[in-house]
Amino acid sequence: MRRSIWLLAVAVLGLGGCLLKPFTPVPSPDYTVEERWAVLDTDSLTLFVRPQAYSGDARSVASNFFTVYLQVKNKSPQPLSLGRGDFSVTVNQQQFDHIPLSIVLGSLQSGYYLDQYDDPFEPVTPELQDQALERARTQYFELVNSYFSFGDILPGGMKQGYLFYDHRIGSAQGFEFNALGASIRYLRR
Repeated sequence: MRRSIWLLAVAVLGLGGCLLKPFTPVPSPDYTVEERWAVLDTDSLTLFVRPQAYSGDARSVASNFFTVYLQVKNKSPQPLSLGRGDFSVTVNQQQFDHIPLSIVLGSLQSGYYLDQYDDPFEPVTPELQDQALERARTQYFELVNSYFSFGDILPGGMKQGYLFYDHRIGSAQGFEFNALGASIRYLRR
């Protein structure tokens, strides 16, 4: 019963979320816009940025966050280093830094434990417990592999992945994505 109510609430919220217009980059001389991607091109790198819902199996956990997908290509002959402070989001002059992977994974772990007690009248069998644990492990490694990896990018190399931010950003009418000293503006359109 409780699970049915929860699924209905998620469906209603999901349908309501579909009514929101997507974020699209505002054209600027500092970057180009290609199919809702903002493309920042410098002498040393090309950066593709797009607000995009997490699409993996851990969508239920990722729905607690606002996600941005990044692709960074190193065009220079030297390794390029990306630090954790190189990307942030600003909404109405309030800065949001990305949420560390450990917090996102902790949210997954909390969801796993809560699922164990979803229906107190249905006994949890060892088979169901093993299936739930295996599903959580799969989601764990998927999130680790999908999260944007900071550090060095070799010459000619590319890194890509999601950054997770405070979910409140998703309800704003616009925001700025700050990347490597540049600012990319997004509005709902």
